[in-house]
Amino acid sequence: MDLFYKSTNIVAATSERSDGPMGSTTNQGPGGEYGRNRLRFLERHGIRANQVVMAGLAHGINIATIFSAPPGGSMPNTDGLVSMGLAVAITTADCFPVFFADTSDPNAGIIGLAHAGWRGILGGIIGAMIEKLEARCANRHNCLFSAIGPGIRSCCFTVRDDENGVSRYRDLGYDRFTTAAGKDSGGNELFRVDLAGILCCQFSKLGMPPSRVKDSQECTCCNERFISWRRDHLPAHNMLSVIQLRGQEPYEKFIL
Repeated sequence: MDLFYKSTNIVAATSERSDGPMGSTTNQGPGGEYGRNRLRFLERHGIRANQVVMAGLAHGINIATIFSAPPGGSMPNTDGLVSMGLAVAITTADCFPVFFADTSDPNAGIIGLAHAGWRGILGGIIGAMIEKLEARCANRHNCLFSAIGPGIRSCCFTVRDDENGVSRYRDLGYDRFTTAAGKDSGGNELFRVDLAGILCCQFSKLGMPPSRVKDSQECTCCNERFISWRRDHLPAHNMLSVIQLRGQEPYEKFIL
């Protein structure tokens, strides 16, 4: 699935079920199957594997700025990557890949990619990413673009009414992104949570104009084109998202 922006100077994409499971930085799959799936996906998008740095996820808000390829091509305990040259990649299976790019400088450009699960979203990974990008001269108000990729939507993401459930969101002021969803088999109250809505709200509060934040509106759990942990419960069956800057020309169009 092509995302974010189509031009000769940037590529951003998320794999689908048909591309096969993508594993993780520590799981190449039986006989290296997941690694080969990643290689085929990258090659199809014109990205060389030795140009890619993958995030070794921790479901937090730690972000690394990449200046050169680390040993093994991955950054452990990292949920966001910022780069001026190398491609960056993450894996997801219901969490959201969130893409960033600012190529307004004719002599340089900057890209970023965040793994945004509910922990990272509530922990502030979007704000942390924007700060890292602006430290490398991105501009959230005029030139920075972002896109929210496929992830679990409110139609499928439910939590209980307890201290570890819906209160997590309400305590942070996100009441309007929670709606009653009946009860589970044990009689516990359930609530649907709109994580993508919270992401868009955060972008707005952080000063990103809505015209510069696009949402794929794809639910990984509903749509079997995508891999979903909540639906499938298959370990290491993840999708791969990647973004790479290929030039320094200004944006021509911004689409999903």
